[in-house]
Amino acid sequence: MNAGRRGIVLCEAGPLDARVIAELHLQCFADGLGGAAWGAASIAKVLSLPGSYAYLAVVAPEKAAVRAAAATPALAGFLLAHILAGESEILSLGVATAWRRHGAARALLRAAMERAGRAGAARTLLEVAEGNMAARGLYAAEGFALVKRWPRYYRQPGGTAAAALVFARDLP
Repeated sequence: MNAGRRGIVLCEAGPLDARVIAELHLQCFADGLGGAAWGAASIAKVLSLPGSYAYLAVVAPEKAAVRAAAATPALAGFLLAHILAGESEILSLGVATAWRRHGAARALLRAAMERAGRAGAARTLLEVAEGNMAARGLYAAEGFALVKRWPRYYRQPGGTAAAALVFARDLP
C-alpha cells in the first residue's frame, strides 16, 4: 500500500498476523482506554470471518532506526474491521505511543473507509472511549458524527468504567 506522510506504510494483515496484532493491541491500550486487550485467538477468529480484514502500519526502516535503533521495521499501529450487510465497522484501531501524531491512525482509517466503499458499504461505524480526546478529534476531522453513547462500557484499571461513544460516517 501507499506510504504515509512520515514514512508509514500500510500492509494487509491476516489470521497469521494475529499474535503480532494482539501484542500491538496490548501496547496501544495499556492505559485502559480501549477496554480489555484482544488475544491472538480472538483476532485470528475475527480475521477468518468473511468480510473481516486488518491493516498494519509499518514504519519505514530509516524512520524506525531514528526512534529505536532497530534494523527491522517498527510497527506503528493496526486496524481491525469488517464489512457486513452494507455497513463497515472499525472493530479496533490503535497506534503505538511512540508513533502517535505521525499520521498512522488517519492512514489506517482512510484505508479502511476506502476499502469499505469499494466493497459497497454505505457507512462506517466505530466506537471510542469517551475520554479518548485524540481519537475523537481525528474522527471529527474525518467527518464522523456521534450517534450513540453507551455508559460504563469500557472497564478500566481500578474497577472504574468509561462510556463508549459510537460514531458513524456515510461513505461516498
